[in-house]
Amino acid sequence: HPRRVGPLDARQHPNSDCLLTRASTHARKGKSVMMGKRSGVQSTRRRGATSVLVAISMITLVGMASLTIDVATMYRARAEAQAAADSAAMAAAWRLMDNDALSGTPDMFDEINNARTTAAQIAAMNEIINEGPVLQLNAGNDVSGDIVIGYLSNPNDPNEVLNFDDPNTFNTVKVMVHRDDTGNGPIELFFAGIFGVATANVTASAFASFRNDVGGFQVYEGGPNAGLLPFTLHRDAWNGLMDGTWSTGDNFSYDPDTDTVSAGPDGIPEINVFPGSGTMQLPSGNFGTVDFGNSNNSTADLSRQILEGLNSDDLSYFDGTLALGEDGTLVVNGDTGLSAGIKDELAAIIGMPRTIALFEDVTGNGNNAIYTITGFVGIRIMSVQLTGPPADKGLIMQPAFVIDGTAIANTNSAGTGSFVYRPVELIR
Repeated sequence: HPRRVGPLDARQHPNSDCLLTRASTHARKGKSVMMGKRSGVQSTRRRGATSVLVAISMITLVGMASLTIDVATMYRARAEAQAAADSAAMAAAWRLMDNDALSGTPDMFDEINNARTTAAQIAAMNEIINEGPVLQLNAGNDVSGDIVIGYLSNPNDPNEVLNFDDPNTFNTVKVMVHRDDTGNGPIELFFAGIFGVATANVTASAFASFRNDVGGFQVYEGGPNAGLLPFTLHRDAWNGLMDGTWSTGDNFSYDPDTDTVSAGPDGIPEINVFPGSGTMQLPSGNFGTVDFGNSNNSTADLSRQILEGLNSDDLSYFDGTLALGEDGTLVVNGDTGLSAGIKDELAAIIGMPRTIALFEDVTGNGNNAIYTITGFVGIRIMSVQLTGPPADKGLIMQPAFVIDGTAIANTNSAGTGSFVYRPVELIR
């Protein structure tokens, strides 16, 4: 009878160890294959998810970078528009100084028109994103125009509105620069169109003004000196110069291109403040030197002040500020005479704009004179002759514009002057 063979008993098989080893190996291989397949699927899924995130991130980053470029473009446009408005307003305000006023016949028509033209020219030179803006001249002076010109009694008051009553007083220019549908077209954006925004509107405005209501001078140590000469002239004499009553004619001419004075008329009247020459003489006592500093000013002090102006040491005798008081007056010591010892210094500043004080009252004589100052005016010395025969002597002046950064505005309605200005400033 054949032997019945049952399930192999590995323990009885001569190669039982090999069988177990092979079985174990096959089992491990099978498991490894299955694990490899699962790991490969998971890796593929992870790589796919990462690719999507990277793509989304790249789109976001590109979008943010694009918007950053557009935002930078708008900031640049805004800064350039402001620079154009500032420059145009400043240049135009300087043109408002009326040369006709120096002759005693103010007429601001030409100056106002010149100011408008100047504003437009300067604005066009200041490009906004590579394009010079065009300003409308606004000859009708509409308050909403690109160029508006008027008067401010106190440019430091941000709430004061421009006054248009008297063009002869205009001292302020407002400029509005557009890069929008109103004018010059909006700024084109590079990438914001993706979000439905293809352009951006940019505007900028500037106010520039000067002050001619000067009521004094303030000098700080280390700062510039005040261009105030140590002289004073009676207000009646000044008024007579401007209306022709005390004018000695028009015998000298100033050339602004060469800063020189020569014989011949220039349309601006002159006055001889040192009696002795000219067709009309001022009565004595209408002109003298004043002690803007030490009350015992010497000829050396006067000479220095003529050449260099008033310094901080001079003004220290007035607590740093030489100015009209609340009543519009300033009382100072002086001398009713004029020393020939300063003729060379006066000759050295011929043609240069300077300021002198006006007085309305004088008491005492010689070194004991007391002057009551009520204002300051701009002048230019045209001729100096303090020696020789009396008929040949003279100190001849004419009105002139003076720009002085040490000048301070009048703080009251009393006390007035002419042709002395603080520099043009941006006020808004």
